Amino acid sequence: MSKKIKILIITERRADYSRFKPILEIIKKDRHLDYCLIVTGLHLLKEHGKTIKEIKRDGFKISHTIKMFDNTYKGNGASMVKSMGNVLKIIPQILSKSKPDLILAGFDIGANFSTVISGAHLNIPIAHIQGGELSGSIDESLRHAMSKFSNFHFVANTDAKLRLIKMGEKKNNIFVVGCPSIDALNNAKEVNVKLLKKKFNFNFQKKFACMLQHPVTSENKSSKTQIIQTLKALKLSKIPCFIILPNNDSGYLEIIREIKLSNYRWASSLSIEEYKSILKKCSFLIGNSSSGIHEAATYKKAVINIGSRQNKRLKSFNVLNANYNHKEIKKKIDICLKNALFKENLKKVKNLYGNGKSASKIISIVKKINLKINTQKINTY
Repeated sequence: MSKKIKILIITERRADYSRFKPILEIIKKDRHLDYCLIVTGLHLLKEHGKTIKEIKRDGFKISHTIKMFDNTYKGNGASMVKSMGNVLKIIPQILSKSKPDLILAGFDIGANFSTVISGAHLNIPIAHIQGGELSGSIDESLRHAMSKFSNFHFVANTDAKLRLIKMGEKKNNIFVVGCPSIDALNNAKEVNVKLLKKKFNFNFQKKFACMLQHPVTSENKSSKTQIIQTLKALKLSKIPCFIILPNNDSGYLEIIREIKLSNYRWASSLSIEEYKSILKKCSFLIGNSSSGIHEAATYKKAVINIGSRQNKRLKSFNVLNANYNHKEIKKKIDICLKNALFKENLKKVKNLYGNGKSASKIISIVKKINLKINTQKINTY
């Protein structure tokens, strides 16, 4: 009997777990595969919903937990680096003991970055999901750095593939598969609006906006003024808004403070099922979340993308860009709510990040690629 392929995955927050979840579900059911799941970061924090409970409810066995954010975390750049260092101190021991055949790393998130550095030093093959994309913030640098540590690449579209080729990655090791977060949302069951209303004390049956605005680490001193501009535009529009609190990147405390001072309803975290239900019912998504770029087009939703955090990503025409200016943001809100042509065109929008079958494509390729390769990276030019 052939040995199972063991795949190691680390998840830090709701953003990467939503993408890993459909992949883990396939691995769990495949008799030729096994997984080692490490949970860290925001998943362990009560103030961010302690979402490790959601992972357990989903039926995944957790091999290890790593305390990434300790009591000294201050929500600034230095604390972010220290938190990655906390993972970097422990992850080599886990890798040495678990001996995975492949590290499946994701996106542009710190714990995954620490893991690919460790894996590369231990000569473990690494496959990176969604490299080659442009965005903003420190995420841009993390994503490309992770690609340079990785041996295989599962990208969302041809645009990303061409960029990785320009970065010196081997063409034959780059596979266009789409974005697995679309899989996760498509697979999720919707939550009844009455249950949502009872839990969040918000009417999701009337017109409303959904906001998710993260800090931009390179602009962390402006986080307060940036969120004030968004909140001011929403108040001028007079549309009710439901807010999802941001991640804990540098500058997040100022954003949370302003949100809590406003009269809007908010949630620290949502399950995938809750988020899908709210996304499908909202009039538009506003802020700077990658969800607006990667997922909203699947559900024909308008998106107002604010500032630099996602400004360079490949976008479908459902995405309207705005600077940190309440008057400009308000104009984009008016387009979403009142422009008949824009609303009609939304019905025809196609998602540039896949069709919701990414996870099965990734696993199919993993089972075929040579995992006994020499892991040494060399540029192709």
